[in-house]
Amino acid sequence: MIGILLALTVAFLKSLWELAWKLFTDIKKKNSLDEYSLVLGARVLSVVLLSPLIFFLDHSILSIHIILLIALSSFFNAIANITAIKAVKHGDLSLVSPLSAMSIPFLLISWYIILWEQANIAGIIGVGIIFFGTYFLNVSELKNWNILSPLTAIYTNLWARYMLFTALIWSLSSPLDKIWVLEMWALAWMLYTNIIVSIFIYLYVYFLRKDIVIKNIFQTKNIKKISTITVLGGLAIFLQMLALAYTLVVYVIALKRASGMFSVLLWAIFFKEKDILTKFISAVIIFAWVLLITIMWNI
Repeated sequence: MIGILLALTVAFLKSLWELAWKLFTDIKKKNSLDEYSLVLGARVLSVVLLSPLIFFLDHSILSIHIILLIALSSFFNAIANITAIKAVKHGDLSLVSPLSAMSIPFLLISWYIILWEQANIAGIIGVGIIFFGTYFLNVSELKNWNILSPLTAIYTNLWARYMLFTALIWSLSSPLDKIWVLEMWALAWMLYTNIIVSIFIYLYVYFLRKDIVIKNIFQTKNIKKISTITVLGGLAIFLQMLALAYTLVVYVIALKRASGMFSVLLWAIFFKEKDILTKFISAVIIFAWVLLITIMWNI
């Protein structure tokens, strides 16, 4: 039950985190910040805040096996971090949200192959309900919406391909994260991962994105944005790592997708989206099923 509560808290923080990304990278605003600078700034600030831990960690557990896992999961997380933000920044939120749920069926395969974890029938039903509920959550947003809209969008929209690719990467990184988060403190995972992800993103920007001015990160207005993203994202990641220690990876990720209930209200408040009642009812139904499956079958 602890893992479930932690995962639901992560879902709420995730909705706030995505809202902040959308607001801060909004290309319609003059003071918007590019996604690369925002990601790099947030990762570097996380390293600075977590750096005192380096004196209290047992570095002897960093075997070759663990180091390789950290490097691989960090590489995946760096890619997913950028592609997810690109999808949120440029995409139609009515299709971004359901496409992110594609990580759930991907996970049903990846966690079994990588971790040999097997969900029970109740768990699979719960995951399926969340997936399909998320998929149909925004059915009222588009006038010509049909059952294949999120999938056909992949062929016509670059941002949709970004989100589908992100979902695939998430399904690979999450099982890897669990392998070694069980062997060390969750805060240690955050420190090591942020260091490596920062290096990956910096090298990419330095060598391949000459148009990005890294020094802009240190402007006061941008530091405030970076700090907000860092706090929300850092807390969400820390709680997610704790949740992974208490329950299966696929359950944690599935419950994160229940963030739609929180996102519906946030999008309505900040972006004046229509059909809020329809969307909220759909989201509440998803959440109710999550609680029912959790209580009755003890996921």
